[in-house]
Amino acid sequence: MRNIKKIIVALILASGVVCAGVISVIILSPSHVSFESKIRKLMEKYKIPSLAAGIVINDSLIWANGFGDQPDLDTVFMIGSITKTFTATALLQLNESSKISLDKDINAYLPFNVRNPDYPNISITTRMLLSHRSGLARDTPNFQIWYSDNETIEWMNENLGTHYKYWEHRPSLAEYLNGTLSLEGLYFDPTIWILEPGTQFSYSNLGFELLGYLVEQITNKSIVDYVQENLLDPLNMSRTGYDYLEFAGKNAIPYEWINGENFEFLISNMYTTGASALRSTVSDMVKFMIAHMNQGMVNRTQILNSGTLEIMREKQSLLTNATTGGFNLIGYGLGWMLYDNRLQGHSGAVIGYLASLFFKETENGAFGGILMFNRGFIHKSDDVLKNIFFPTISKLIFEEAEHLFNFIS
Repeated sequence: MRNIKKIIVALILASGVVCAGVISVIILSPSHVSFESKIRKLMEKYKIPSLAAGIVINDSLIWANGFGDQPDLDTVFMIGSITKTFTATALLQLNESSKISLDKDINAYLPFNVRNPDYPNISITTRMLLSHRSGLARDTPNFQIWYSDNETIEWMNENLGTHYKYWEHRPSLAEYLNGTLSLEGLYFDPTIWILEPGTQFSYSNLGFELLGYLVEQITNKSIVDYVQENLLDPLNMSRTGYDYLEFAGKNAIPYEWINGENFEFLISNMYTTGASALRSTVSDMVKFMIAHMNQGMVNRTQILNSGTLEIMREKQSLLTNATTGGFNLIGYGLGWMLYDNRLQGHSGAVIGYLASLFFKETENGAFGGILMFNRGFIHKSDDVLKNIFFPTISKLIFEEAEHLFNFIS
């Protein structure tokens, strides 16, 4: 029976069409047409402008498709906090090459000291930052301004009724972090520290900005250049980057639900390069996911060794009563969310975009999915999007991936 299934799958794959360097399968199983129909119906019901998704089994993308106003699989979406998995992978590469130690005081690598003033004798380590256990708050009070340039600030003030001040001099990442984390810094606010370092989980974008800066200090390259040279280029992720201008005409238009309709936002860059600034396509993100699903390798390119992957997935914090994208969070590793039912992955949300990446490893192989769409809930809270559509569509893709995996296996 298994051989028959393999023959069927081979014939199905042969009937696919090549799009953006991947295979878009026309029919995979008797339920496949119904699966895509459900996606379209959910998008119509919840007014989702555009969506792209893909399903991976073992080391192959077996289905990918785009829907809505921008259905091209080359459409580029922001991936939000999935960026953190790239930053984490970069730090683990440096750990493999002994350029950084996960448990060494980060002050050994920085030109300024980072200490929680309430716990000045406790060192903060890379492991703490990667696992959101550094004691840093989620964001700084001026976080929204930091990730925007003056053009974006002007657009927000004119279109959203905000009253943000313009930068006279926009600080570099080093200036911003030094000014934010140093007690005498220009941007310092004591509310950035909320917990004793190393004791509890507290999700921190600021912590991952600091990790991005660690990469820069250790390698003498910007986090943007390091990720490009050591992850994007080796994995042939040519439709992934930090600058929307690289993908002119291909960027998904960002929307948020305001006053009963989709309100179009400005396409712009975010400066939170360590935490949430990447943008990508389904076909590119699948390459990154396959590497993490398959002992750190894709197409004979090794980005991490298998032992390092195990370290990344070790539970650093136990989480309860937490969900994201329809999955129950039970813990956090080093840059990876750990869900129940042996799933792992990460979700991401920025203004105008939502994304989710998830996969499951079993004794018979691995399977997973990737999802991106261009409506967000960051500027204005959107409980329907966050608590109904996002979980429903994520579970739908996971269930189809599991169904196909079982069918093939």
